[in-house]
Amino acid sequence: MVQAAVLYEYDQPLRIESLELAEPRDNEIAVKLAASGVCHTDLSVQRGSLPLPPPAVLGHEGAGVVEAVGSGVTHLRPGDHVVLSWVQNCGRCPYCVAGRHHLCEGAIIDAINGEDFVFRKGSLPIGRLAGVGSFAEKTVVRASAAVKIAPDIPLDRACLVGCGVMTGVGAAINTVDIRPGQSVAVFGCGGVGLNVIQGAALSSPATIIAVDVVAAKLETARSFGATDLVDARSVDDVPAAIKDLTGGQGVDFAFEASGVAAVILQAFASIKRGGAAVVVGAPSIFEQVSFPAALFALEERSVIGSLYGSANMQRDMPRLLDLYMRKHLKIDELISRRIRLDEVNDAFAAIENGEVARSVIIYD
Repeated sequence: MVQAAVLYEYDQPLRIESLELAEPRDNEIAVKLAASGVCHTDLSVQRGSLPLPPPAVLGHEGAGVVEAVGSGVTHLRPGDHVVLSWVQNCGRCPYCVAGRHHLCEGAIIDAINGEDFVFRKGSLPIGRLAGVGSFAEKTVVRASAAVKIAPDIPLDRACLVGCGVMTGVGAAINTVDIRPGQSVAVFGCGGVGLNVIQGAALSSPATIIAVDVVAAKLETARSFGATDLVDARSVDDVPAAIKDLTGGQGVDFAFEASGVAAVILQAFASIKRGGAAVVVGAPSIFEQVSFPAALFALEERSVIGSLYGSANMQRDMPRLLDLYMRKHLKIDELISRRIRLDEVNDAFAAIENGEVARSVIIYD
C-alpha cells in the first residue's frame, strides 16, 4: 500500500489515501518518489479547467529511485536515480520521427487520461495525471517516462526539471531563437515564468522585462535575470509601459506564463513588428482569445505555442541539470517551501495567493 493524494471531485480538496499499486508490466518501472513539485497545472486539474477524469492521483513533477523494472526494460535498473517526464514519446509517430518528441500523438492523449490504471482502492481504479501521479510515495510509469540522472544530483531539486524548469527554460532556448541584444518580456513570474527569465538570460538579450501583479515575485524575477520590472497593478496599460522601456517599439519576444487568456492579448500587444508572442502557460480549455487579424500580415507579428519547452527530455534533462550543477541555472532558489504530502492542499492555496514559486513535497 502507498500513501497518495487523490482527486475525487473537481473543486474539492485532495484526500490522502492508502492505495494498492500494481507491479510494473512490460516496459514499465516502479519508482519510489523522493520529491514532487506542486505545479499550477495540478491546481488547474483540481479546479476542472484542464481535463482529467477523477478519481486520480495528481502530480507530474517527480524524481526518485527505481525500485523494480518490467520485462523489456534494458536502460534502467533498480537503484537508478530518475526524473519523470509527463511527455512519454512513442518514438514511432510522425512527430517523434521528425524529432519533435514533445508533440508525440500518444503522449498528448496520455497526458489527459493518465494511460492505464496502476493505482486502485479496493475495486475502484484510480487514474494518475499525465501517466505520472507523483503525489504518491511510489508510482509505476512507462520506462520511457524516466530520465536517468547522476546520483549526486539532489532529487528534491531535480524533480523541478521534470516540468517547471524544462517548460520555462525550454521555451526560451528551444521554442524560439533569442539572440544577444534582443528584448524579452515575461508575463507571470511564478515557477514557470522565472525559468523563462533565466532561460532567456542564457542568450544575453539586452532587456528582460518581468511583469506580474505581486511585488515580491517581481523582486525574485530580478534575481533570476530580469533587467526591468512592470507591476501590472500600478500601470493602466501594460503594453504601453513595455513599449516605453523599449524605445516605443515593443519587445522581440513576449512570453505568457500565467495561463490567463487576457494576458495572452497583453503579450501580443507588447511585441514589435516582426515579434512573437509565445504562449507557455496553460489557459482553461474553455477560454478563447481573439487577435487583430491585420497585424499578422501588416506587421508580421506571430503567436507561437510552447508545449513542455519544446523539449526532448533525454537530450535536455542532462543539459539543464549540468547547467544547474555548474551554477549557471538557479533551481535551489525556486523552492519556496518543503512540505509533507498531507500539506498538498495548503500548497494549492499558496499558489492561488501568489505566495510561492514552488512547493516541493518531500517523501521519507
